[in-house]
Amino acid sequence: MPRVTTSVAALTLALATACSGASARRVEVRWPSDPDPARIRFVKAITSGADVETSSWTSFQRSLLGTSPVTFRQPTSLALTGDGLRLYMTDQSMGQVIWFDFKQGQAGRMAPDVGFAQPFGLAIDDQGIVYVSEPPARRVRAFNPAGQLLREFGTEAERPTGLALDQKRQLIYVADGSFPTSQNHRVLVYSLQGKLLRTIGTRGSAPGQFNFPAHLTVDRDGNLYVVDSLNFRVQVFDPEGNVFRFFGEAGESLGKFARPKGVAVDKRGIVYVVDAEMANVQMFNDRSQLLMSFGGKINMLEYFDIPGPITVDSAGKYIYVGDLNNVLPRVNVYEFLEVAEQAPAASPGKVPGAGATVPAADPAAPATK
Repeated sequence: MPRVTTSVAALTLALATACSGASARRVEVRWPSDPDPARIRFVKAITSGADVETSSWTSFQRSLLGTSPVTFRQPTSLALTGDGLRLYMTDQSMGQVIWFDFKQGQAGRMAPDVGFAQPFGLAIDDQGIVYVSEPPARRVRAFNPAGQLLREFGTEAERPTGLALDQKRQLIYVADGSFPTSQNHRVLVYSLQGKLLRTIGTRGSAPGQFNFPAHLTVDRDGNLYVVDSLNFRVQVFDPEGNVFRFFGEAGESLGKFARPKGVAVDKRGIVYVVDAEMANVQMFNDRSQLLMSFGGKINMLEYFDIPGPITVDSAGKYIYVGDLNNVLPRVNVYEFLEVAEQAPAASPGKVPGAGATVPAADPAAPATK
């Protein structure tokens, strides 16, 4: 059980809502627990556009016009621009795509007049073009940074969900989790202009096969990571589409997955996998060995209720995790504290992932990176 002071334990999620947890002074939480060196620390929570808006002019406009900051209900996927200064989120429940601009201190809805059909996946290329998958509409649409529709594709998919982009090879991967009765559980590979190039996999449990593929990511070498949800594993494919590694199995202990969701890879090759059932993020090295975990199902802002999507900035410094908490849906921001080629493995015989507490400092916003 994480070692927290009684006063911190009393700060429930309801109090965090009333205090706007991003600005309230709190005890800092880090992972792993003492005496191991801390690697991950909680920075802040984004619960609405108000948590990133820093402009007094914006506040004045809201007061004058009687408008409210953007809100969200179900963070489904997250993606960052290459400079890490703008975060995009799909909200499947409210049918919207939201952006948070950390440099400008602003937030808004992308293409609010266009309308989205339960948007799921997100990917952003080097030109700032945003790709959004919409499962019910069986399409992927691309928008320029101003939110203008450029093109749509993906009708070959039965139910397009997760997206991942390989900028070097000009490829976009689309997870097609399809339906329980379909054998088309696969990944479709398109050019950035929307031309279908090939497919990867079919339904099954053998290496290279899928059972409801969902979230995707691509590492710096162009390898594709696929969360193979109901096979309870992550499969890794080379740029040609050949599976060469997979890890995970069904279970509720570290190294296994009960309900795998988002996946991300940082510049060190560390793989982050979200488990919604265990309410944690597990970290693996590039040989699929478990390093540590963080989070946990604790009724505090720094932890999780139902985590789902995840993304990591290009510097490998900030980690963003969406939480579908019914009371306070949010994006939690964490910082990787020590830049190293490889994070250390947890101490033998010790369960990693418990939080450590240290005297709090005012959390730095991601915009300061």
